[in-house]
Amino acid sequence: MINTDEFVRRLNGGSSFRIERADGSEATGTYRLLPPVEHALGHVVGYFDYEKPCLTIRKLQAKDEFHDDELGLGRMVFLLHLSGSRRIELGSAHQHELTTPTLAVFYQPQGLNKRSIWNRGANELSLSVGVWPDRLTSLFGFYPICFPNFSSLDGNKAEAFWYSRPLPYALMSAAEQLLTPSIHPLLSKSHILIKSQELLCLSLSTLLSDGDFLSRSDLALNRVEYVKTMVDPNLNNPPSLAELATTLGVSTQNLSDELRKETGVSYAQYITERRMKRARLLLEGGDTSLKRVAYEVGYAHTSNFCTAFKRQFATTPKGARGQ
Repeated sequence: MINTDEFVRRLNGGSSFRIERADGSEATGTYRLLPPVEHALGHVVGYFDYEKPCLTIRKLQAKDEFHDDELGLGRMVFLLHLSGSRRIELGSAHQHELTTPTLAVFYQPQGLNKRSIWNRGANELSLSVGVWPDRLTSLFGFYPICFPNFSSLDGNKAEAFWYSRPLPYALMSAAEQLLTPSIHPLLSKSHILIKSQELLCLSLSTLLSDGDFLSRSDLALNRVEYVKTMVDPNLNNPPSLAELATTLGVSTQNLSDELRKETGVSYAQYITERRMKRARLLLEGGDTSLKRVAYEVGYAHTSNFCTAFKRQFATTPKGARGQ
């Protein structure tokens, strides 16, 4: 793992902003990023930690038109644009004007340039929280399936992604609390981390509540992958298809159709197949009792387990163990 100074340097790779450590009165890991004085007034305050969500607060006023470039590190960014204006070009595929309070969520792949452009006289007040994609799982206990293009949880080979919508009141209110904190300095670092996670949580809630967004066809495969990740660790008590559909914001029938299209079987059949494959591994891998194997894969009665196993593999569990 790289140290914080190096992490901040990489985060701002290609940027013309000057980086300096904040004084000791603020939270540990606090940096100021100062724009070129000939182009803008103001600063960006960043609270950086390689392992945790990183919060930045941007307060700028442009003296003339200028731009700033940042190279991607493969991180998700949750941007709360509160006031003012900025144009963002994320590679060549995404160009967006932020002129009203906006929630923007985007993924910036490793090495992809993000250009921010301010017009003469423009000002900006915004907050953003950056996080490694795989940290979303550890923070919230599940991987937010609302993000397309990810072939794996760490975002390997993922493409740039952009989502934006008017900033919800709940996020506006949470942002204002961060901008005007009334917290003892000794608790500043903990307060920033907690509020950063709150912003992430509220942003994800916004995306997960957007039915039009979640029902897009490019998310179908992600939804199927989510079903798989929820079934495999819970074979002894898997969630119902209706529960999964509710979490994903689609109808049970739509999710069933997507699963069948991808796997060729129904949800119940998929669970049975996964149970039997897990059972066979347990039987072949040691001397676990038949009763215990049946329990591990969700069968209260050994006889029912044996029947299902023989139907799947045309042999009994004892026969499979002896092979």
